[in-house]
Amino acid sequence: MANADLGQSYGWEDEGKVQESEFVLLAPGIYDYTVTKFERGRFDGSEKMAACPMAKLTLHCKSAETGMESDVFVNLQLNSKVLFRITQFFKSCGLLPLDAKQGDGMPMSLFNHVMGRTGRLKLRNHTYNGREYNDVEEFLKPEPQAAGASWGGSGF
Repeated sequence: MANADLGQSYGWEDEGKVQESEFVLLAPGIYDYTVTKFERGRFDGSEKMAACPMAKLTLHCKSAETGMESDVFVNLQLNSKVLFRITQFFKSCGLLPLDAKQGDGMPMSLFNHVMGRTGRLKLRNHTYNGREYNDVEEFLKPEPQAAGASWGGSGF
């Protein structure tokens, strides 16, 4: 079992320290991201999708225009119904060649190489139960290189 931070339990007579939420609602737009955390999880299934493994990612996002930054959490279910999202993510962070085509193989083991990877994404705000959250609308392909340069691939 991993050494996860499970927090500290307090008793009714104990004293805690004042702490503010670290959540920052980012404005919708384009952000650079770095993968700072990857966990393997499980999606329990729903009326629309079968139960399956799930990649739980923490992306540190920063706007080149405004300098605003925050962590954004995204879950990618390993299910054929949403495979396009995994394709977008792998292409965005350079783990999948940009010229990969419909039907090409894409090993899920590429998730073993996501830590520290960088890319760009389009962020939107999503309202759930009356609160607004950061939500990844789509992962963006890398910008074309300068004339004459080519994408070097991932080495995987």
